[in-house]
Amino acid sequence: MGGLARRVGYIKSFKLRSNQEVPALFVDAGNLFTDDRAMGSRLPDEDLAKNRWVTKSYGKFNHDAANVTYNDFLYLSDLLKKDGYQERLQEYPFIAKIVSANVHPTDKNLQPLQPYVIREVSLKRGKPGATIKIGIAGFTEAKPQSPTDKPTAFEVEDPFAAAKRVIPELKKKVDYVIALAYMAQPDAQRLATEVSGIDTIIAAHQVSAQDEPQKFNQTTVTTCFYQTKQLGELRYYIRSDGVIENQKNRYIALDDAIPDDPNAAEYVADAHTDFTNEINKAQQIQQADVANADTAILSGKSLYIGQDSCAGCHQKEAQIWQKSGHAHAMETLQKRNQHLDADCVKCHVVGFQKGGFQALYSTPQFANVQCEACHGPGRVHAENPQKGYGFVQTPQGCVVCHTQNNSPDFNFATYWPKIKH
Repeated sequence: MGGLARRVGYIKSFKLRSNQEVPALFVDAGNLFTDDRAMGSRLPDEDLAKNRWVTKSYGKFNHDAANVTYNDFLYLSDLLKKDGYQERLQEYPFIAKIVSANVHPTDKNLQPLQPYVIREVSLKRGKPGATIKIGIAGFTEAKPQSPTDKPTAFEVEDPFAAAKRVIPELKKKVDYVIALAYMAQPDAQRLATEVSGIDTIIAAHQVSAQDEPQKFNQTTVTTCFYQTKQLGELRYYIRSDGVIENQKNRYIALDDAIPDDPNAAEYVADAHTDFTNEINKAQQIQQADVANADTAILSGKSLYIGQDSCAGCHQKEAQIWQKSGHAHAMETLQKRNQHLDADCVKCHVVGFQKGGFQALYSTPQFANVQCEACHGPGRVHAENPQKGYGFVQTPQGCVVCHTQNNSPDFNFATYWPKIKH
């Protein structure tokens, strides 16, 4: 839900500036849903609520297509169940716009995904009523293998083989082909060089933002930000005969200069209320600190011990920490209603999904940027103190979280004195 009100606000203001004459398509290159992989095969209720609201929002605010990635599989398997699918489609019409040419259900009880969708837009130049057909296909890379991986209800076909199979078919039906590609930048470039017929590739995942699209053979490759703090805008300049003669790429910072759309802002507020209610239910049902903590924490074998344990020996450092912004990092997220966003949470807590922080109602002792967030797990050191533990190379250790996107004003020389210890 991050940035939704401003994204919608920008698009509406753009249409007003262009007097509603410039057609616009709204697409997403992938990673749609919250997927708390630490929960195994079931998402927490608050994550399910978040995903429901995301699915509704993509329909309500007119997204034209979205790609699927392996991070979406848990919730996607619920959306695509054949049992009740038509009723679900009426409630969430955006399901019909989720595309992937190389993700296939292995469960016969799941509805297959469309490999692509076709959108027809009006041309404002040329003959009255002239249109151009645009095909939008989805491709994703396979998830890197891990010993802890659990089986999913989907298989990921080689994206290059899938593209060679699907793109020629799509090209016959449309004037222009766009591929939404959740893959590393070199793979997106490989897709452009190996598969003919793709006009534009919009790449996400392990890509760097680029001001101008790059050309590989007849295919243009552009990239998008993985977070919703920036909105990628790709403009096509089309001649009266329907030929695209030029295109420009830019990124719009979704900051205070972009007005929130009132309807979208109200929608987001309702969504956050729902998330909060789900968390409150969990708090009432389960005992905080214990009930949902992972096995390592319950057994006392977690490598993390928490700030209170560190303060027993490091009292001076603990006092400095308590006066710092790090000690209130989670409060910052709560004020912004971002405390359920995993991408944000991981830099505001200790050991997220690694035997440390899980959720506020279950492991509040690991909330905020405590000692171990920078110095590493402290249990071994606490049980057998040795010199050399916890050395942090600065500023390299800081910019893991204080990135240009997350902390644009970060300056080590001015920030470090605030927490020096």
